[in-house]
Amino acid sequence: MELVQEMNYDIMAFLIFVFLLSLLIYKRRKKLAIEKILYPVLYIILYRTNFGIKFMKRFAKKFRSIIILIGYCFIGLGFVGLVVISVAILKTMFQFMLAPKTTATGMWLIYPGTNIPGIGYLSFWYWIIGLFIIALVHEFAHGIVASAHGLKIKSSGFAVLGIFVPIFPAAFVEPDEKELSKRPDVQQYSTYAAGPVINLLLALLIFALLPYVADASNTKLAPFETTITEPVGFTFDVTNTTMPAAQVGLYTGVLINRVGNESVTNADKFVESLYFCTKSGQNISIGNENKTYVITTTVSPSDSSRGYIGVENLKNVRVVKPEYKRIAGIFYWFKELFKWLFLLNFFIGLANLLPIFVTDGAKILQLAISNSMKNKEKAIKIWKFANALFLFLIVIGLLSSYLRRLF
Repeated sequence: MELVQEMNYDIMAFLIFVFLLSLLIYKRRKKLAIEKILYPVLYIILYRTNFGIKFMKRFAKKFRSIIILIGYCFIGLGFVGLVVISVAILKTMFQFMLAPKTTATGMWLIYPGTNIPGIGYLSFWYWIIGLFIIALVHEFAHGIVASAHGLKIKSSGFAVLGIFVPIFPAAFVEPDEKELSKRPDVQQYSTYAAGPVINLLLALLIFALLPYVADASNTKLAPFETTITEPVGFTFDVTNTTMPAAQVGLYTGVLINRVGNESVTNADKFVESLYFCTKSGQNISIGNENKTYVITTTVSPSDSSRGYIGVENLKNVRVVKPEYKRIAGIFYWFKELFKWLFLLNFFIGLANLLPIFVTDGAKILQLAISNSMKNKEKAIKIWKFANALFLFLIVIGLLSSYLRRLF
């Protein structure tokens, strides 16, 4: 119930945000430019300013040599990222085409109120803060590398990606494209790669400092979490009502703090007992202060020598100590924020390396194909086909995820 209320709040906040954004765009329409991708279905609205240009120039001038060197390193990382994400999409969608009923594409639009399987719930404030930081870092990286190469920055500003209506806020830095196209390939590659690669590096930095952000099992703790909390047991998911766990009355989320006659604060004893000491047909006893459940195991579907009760997604549970309850809300808010900063930087950084017309990956691929072929018209056709293919696959992947959830 609490999650449903939070989802309703975030979806409402998102809709109000889209309405106010649309109103602002309408009022400023004479000062805006539109990049039409599949207009009016898919488009980008640009509001050009001079925001941050002086800073980018000063920073690039002060650290010019090191920025150029780092920019050249970005080229290799950019190509690796482009290949990795492209192959991953092709492989996933090939598997989906072969077995659409059993293959999940794992593709989701990142908007508030989304509960992504295996990742978690994205609130409105995590979404808006995350996108602001991502866009700022991404575009400043483009601008700083371009400025280090002596390229003119024509404008910077704010952008909105529209899917029918303006939805996703962004930012942009606009180097002089004609001047950039005349520069050596290495300068063009490094300028294009700077944005998505810096997002991926920021994600890597967050992970290095806070490893819990990439832990889907929630076993890793944030800094100071061991100080303000204490372990009280574990939970699991019961997904099959025909399995022994469900048959004795166990349900998803029930707190377990006793295995056999021994009190426990985590799932280690349960895992050891079930997976290493119990065979099919034997009894295992688990419970809490209110009830004890005696379960007769069945044959494990993965190993006939082991017992099985039909639970998954074990999670150790910790509760906040009484003396820290006042700060617990703030602590967990920031804990979740950094998790989403990691995830958004990582996924948006990779997505920006996909060749889909307006992405940095598309620009990198266009330059690479153009340089490898003498027939420039044929090179453009191949580039357009690759972009159209990946756009088609992404649309199908997204539709699959949402239709699967509905039905």
